[in-house]
Amino acid sequence: MTVDELLARFPEIPRDLRGEPALAAFAEVCGPLLAQARKPSNCAVVYEAANHYYLKLIVPLGIYGYGLASREDTLAQIAALTEQARADLQAFARSLLPAEVAAQEVRGPGCG
Repeated sequence: MTVDELLARFPEIPRDLRGEPALAAFAEVCGPLLAQARKPSNCAVVYEAANHYYLKLIVPLGIYGYGLASREDTLAQIAALTEQARADLQAFARSLLPAEVAAQEVRGPGCG
């Protein structure tokens, strides 16, 4: 995945990170997981793997966007994630998931 594809897929990622080498490496190395990542519904009570990928990989970038984390800390965090994924993508993917993962996102009562 390219940075432009990543930014198009997840508009919550701050655009000021576009030229960062750490973001480019993150998009490239974690691309297969990022392609699966999906923001959970507000009504979700049980998450599927795609939701966990979103929460672990995309949310830290969104937190930076809200001004709740520094740019340096955020870039260090995605660099660390990238290195873990580069070492063994399958093991990294498993590390992002809890022991029990739903096959499909489950929404609470009253949610469509």
